Amino acid sequence: MPPVINTDRCEQCGTCSDVCPQDVFKMNDEGPPEVAYPEECWYCGVCVLDCPSGGIHLKLPLQMHIVPSPALFGSSEILDKDALKKAAAFSRSVIED
Repeated sequence: MPPVINTDRCEQCGTCSDVCPQDVFKMNDEGPPEVAYPEECWYCGVCVLDCPSGGIHLKLPLQMHIVPSPALFGSSEILDKDALKKAAAFSRSVIED
């Protein structure tokens, strides 16, 4: 499944298009961007993490469900609460229905 854009939350800022390493998104003159090349998506999650409005989520194929390490989102300290929250938020964003 390609990234899913929540048109109610999308601010049409173009961040998703700017940060996507595979150029999956195509910006429109009017309205939210579209997922123009869904088969090119790596499911890296950069669009989800960088979207300022939280308007994108990924639906991963079952075999790709992962839980990221909190160390990816902050310091390597075990009790880094902000990093734990960010890792948990990312995990929820990729498995939402």
